[in-house]
Amino acid sequence: MTPMNNTLNLIGSKGATFVNHFVASPICCPNRASILTGRYQHNHLTVNNSISGGCSSIEWQDKQEHNTFAAYLKNEMNYVTFYAGKYLNQYGRKNVGGVKHIPPGWDWWAGLVGNSKYYDYTLSINGTRKQYDDKPEDYLTDVINDLAMEFLNQYNSNNNPFLMVLSPPAPHAPFTPAIRHTDKYKDIKAKRTPNFNTFTQTDKHWLVRRGPSPLPLKILPKLDEIYRRRWESLLAVDELVQNVYNMLEQKDLLNDTYIIFTSDNGYHIGQFSMPMDKRQLYETDIRIPLLISGPGIPHSTITSPISSVDIFPTILQIAGLEYPSDGTSFLKKRLSNDRTVLIEYRGEKSNCKQNSGCPSDNDLNLTLCSQEYACKCEDVGNNTYSCIRRVSPLHDNIFCIFEDNEGYIEAYDLKKDNYQMNNIGYSMKRYHRYKLRKRLKKMVSCQNNECIFTNLGNTYY
Repeated sequence: MTPMNNTLNLIGSKGATFVNHFVASPICCPNRASILTGRYQHNHLTVNNSISGGCSSIEWQDKQEHNTFAAYLKNEMNYVTFYAGKYLNQYGRKNVGGVKHIPPGWDWWAGLVGNSKYYDYTLSINGTRKQYDDKPEDYLTDVINDLAMEFLNQYNSNNNPFLMVLSPPAPHAPFTPAIRHTDKYKDIKAKRTPNFNTFTQTDKHWLVRRGPSPLPLKILPKLDEIYRRRWESLLAVDELVQNVYNMLEQKDLLNDTYIIFTSDNGYHIGQFSMPMDKRQLYETDIRIPLLISGPGIPHSTITSPISSVDIFPTILQIAGLEYPSDGTSFLKKRLSNDRTVLIEYRGEKSNCKQNSGCPSDNDLNLTLCSQEYACKCEDVGNNTYSCIRRVSPLHDNIFCIFEDNEGYIEAYDLKKDNYQMNNIGYSMKRYHRYKLRKRLKKMVSCQNNECIFTNLGNTYY
């Protein structure tokens, strides 16, 4: 959040900052599905970024899209609704309806076709294809800004309430900043945390153990460049927040409007010698920002644990609605300060032989391998795990089990081991491991209120 000065000042300093907000899944499409529906991955069944993995698939459209917060606000409360930017990674593909498909619940629709891009992209403008070029004015964050200003300019406050969702891809790859922001952070480097570019961590899942560890020194400047460009790409987002805030104030809407700022996943850059991506169970990948301002929300820092599945019931509460979900509104008068949330990820394989020039090209189980980054692969089919993440005044821990032939366990006590250097999954007391296994087993099949685990008593690592 360091580059986001406007966002911190206009939302954070005027509202609530949640410092323990976790993804339901550490990857774009499944977590976006969780935000939209208030469901964990095992319930909405979007498990990765592919159509076959449920991302904007026909099954998603038939079974889930009618149950998003937008659909409920539109159908039940007649909200005027607007969406601009990245939706789900496979949106707009011909075999899932193309650009004519507008998800239920949206009056104004400007959905990005496909995955994150900043130039040379296509938007579905209310079901009509519009191609954008590589000119400075085509920068996607700025186009989203212009569309948002147009919507707010035309909105009449005497009419129905509105819902506006703005979804710029920044800072997703390919991490392209606006021209005006290029080199704004040219002296910044990726954080050299204790878990940055480590020697082989023998207590991690085999994908992370896989060499080279540490990465060759010649790769580190590339990681620094990615880190800088991600920060620079956020500057246009920060301007977008400022412009929306100013327009709401100009239209005399600010005092009646809730503003929520969050992300869909975290990111690692060099941690445990993994070059750069998400998909892992570590704090870099699962912890994300959450800020909210609006009527009756005092300036505060909230330590209660929150999940992406909580955004759905929160938005519904604001609108005066309530529908079942796996989460709970974070605007409740009393939030539990002892809660366990679920994190799920299903690893992806390669669909075909890769052409990266790496020895792994013939292994279809491995994917996201790059010769540029020492052939360190970022994902594999059995990088499939479920975790319970608990935060309370006394506890700060995570317990994960992989779906592989080992049933591999990773667990960390973040009170003592903030950088997750020491996997205690096999050294903790057997009784504690049994208790955590039992709790995880319940959560990976939970639905609705069953998913709210609070006040669980003492479990010490």
